[in-house]
Amino acid sequence: MSLEIYSAVFWVVAIVSTYLQDKSSAGVKKVASPTTIIKMIPALSAVVFVLLFRPPTLFTILLAAALVFCMFGDVGMEVDLVPGIGMFLIAHILYTTNFLWQASVVGLTLIPLAVFAGCLVVGVVYVFMLIRYLRASGPEIPPFILRAGTLYFLIIAATLSTSLLLWQTSGVLLGYLPVIGALFFIISDSFIGINEFHHKLGRHEFYIMPTYYLAIFLLSLGVFVFAF
Repeated sequence: MSLEIYSAVFWVVAIVSTYLQDKSSAGVKKVASPTTIIKMIPALSAVVFVLLFRPPTLFTILLAAALVFCMFGDVGMEVDLVPGIGMFLIAHILYTTNFLWQASVVGLTLIPLAVFAGCLVVGVVYVFMLIRYLRASGPEIPPFILRAGTLYFLIIAATLSTSLLLWQTSGVLLGYLPVIGALFFIISDSFIGINEFHHKLGRHEFYIMPTYYLAIFLLSLGVFVFAF
């Protein structure tokens, strides 16, 4: 699959899905509904693109596996927040493992490691500031959700930090694309947290879905950017 065809399919369906999600957000969610199936297609197209763009390697297999769990997360979020978080948590563990492994194979040096550590510290600070904000004046967050959500955001911070580490160690010009993708994942899930546990955002799907789709699209371009 070419990048041009993939991009066209991904974004046409992503736009349609965002519109349908907005229209159905006030209704009762059904896992087997056409809206849910359409919601999964961008992640599915990302999996197909990663696997077909070039011969499979450990990097592409782990990247495709992470995107598969993002697709499962799309379905899980239609059931409840907990299974959705669980699927996306596995996805981010795979992203983090993949980026960290490839960076170590390329060869870790002092400056990239220092940048990685700085990014991770900033990410951890952001997570605890976000959790504090969500607990400040919104409804009480159940303890299990609070612990799971904190762990989840910390793993996303690790995805961001390791993608930055891989970019710095590889020296690839377009290596920043997955980094931006990881950043948009944090933005999208921050919107979810605010909408669920602080205050309802008007037309929230127009905040959550575009940033999420941009995140997985840019992360999937890792197969185009990196020749591992």
